[in-house]
Amino acid sequence: MTDVKAEGKIARHWLVWLAEILLIFAGVFLLLFWNRLPPEVPWLYSLPWGASQLIPKIWFALTLPLAMIAGLVNLVIAKRIYRHDSMVAVVIGGATLLLTVMYLAAFFRVMSIIT
Repeated sequence: MTDVKAEGKIARHWLVWLAEILLIFAGVFLLLFWNRLPPEVPWLYSLPWGASQLIPKIWFALTLPLAMIAGLVNLVIAKRIYRHDSMVAVVIGGATLLLTVMYLAAFFRVMSIIT
């Protein structure tokens, strides 16, 4: 009976867990290509063209753990809210997954440009 409850808890927040797994995959990808990255990578596309769009590669790498921390914070919030309103918890999970996919699209776009 305990195993069914544990599976139910994981299944409730599968959207956030999927987002975290995708971020881990991106981290492994980044580690594999770390030596190929130039010292500065283009990330800030909203700035004017040129050097102002570049950031050091360490800052580029730090965006992954920051995204993971944000996802885990959303997981904690979703777990606490689930008791009172399960729909809001699902919306939080969906928003986390959507933002993660958008981040990863930009991440892999940059990686495809520079590797």
